[in-house]
Amino acid sequence: MSTPAPPAAASSPSDVVTVRVVDHVAVVTLDRPDRRNALDWAMFDGLRAAAAGIAADGRVGAAVVTGAGGTFSSGLDTSLFGAAGPDGVDADFIAKLQGAFTAFEDLAVPTIAAIEGWCLGGGAQLAAACHLRLVTDDARIAIAERRWGLVPDLGGTYRLPRLIGLGRANDWVMTGRTIEADEAIASGFAQGRVTSLDEAVVFARDLATAPGATRRVASLLRENLDRPREEALAAEARTQLEVMAGPDVAEAARAAAEGRPPEFVGR
Repeated sequence: MSTPAPPAAASSPSDVVTVRVVDHVAVVTLDRPDRRNALDWAMFDGLRAAAAGIAADGRVGAAVVTGAGGTFSSGLDTSLFGAAGPDGVDADFIAKLQGAFTAFEDLAVPTIAAIEGWCLGGGAQLAAACHLRLVTDDARIAIAERRWGLVPDLGGTYRLPRLIGLGRANDWVMTGRTIEADEAIASGFAQGRVTSLDEAVVFARDLATAPGATRRVASLLRENLDRPREEALAAEARTQLEVMAGPDVAEAARAAAEGRPPEFVGR
């Protein structure tokens, strides 16, 4: 996957996660190509810092998460188990890891996982936490915890059934089999195919310049999955009133009257 030249130097939330802003799109790169971007403690710290930086950066209207060196991520690095401390892995340790992924789901800007090559275990669960996923032809996805005698514990059992349905989620997790690009798209896990990171950034740029209503869609849809109908309808109404009070609805009306494209501010 080719990498677009950034207009400015990349920032580094950690040595193994970099962020650069390209046309209002934050490109977050998992950068341990020598370990196929295996997720170690430093990478989880870097992901948390990257999400916090994106949330605080008013230039950013969307984010793309990708991996360096032709691989999205080979999953958890076994060094993580040594980082758990003298008492070993406990619920608090797992919750800290989960939080690094949930941070991308909770961002108020659209997040897109651009998946090239292997996307295994924890890497697939990071991709599932993003709002959308794009795959290259050589993408290979597997919920691979079975081979270690583990269950997916970084949000996989929560997010996968919501993305692909309970039956497919059972299949993917129980078998741990490899899912290729065509099946990833047909299942609904991925929303489209790209040939390069440039294409993913172009896709994200459209979302980055969308009205503020677009930024509210991911959380509204996700939260309404678990709400009773009346609460979901009330949440829709509240959100609609919020966006109507903002500048983008008025700008859309002016642009239509003047026969020009709208210039949204994303609020």
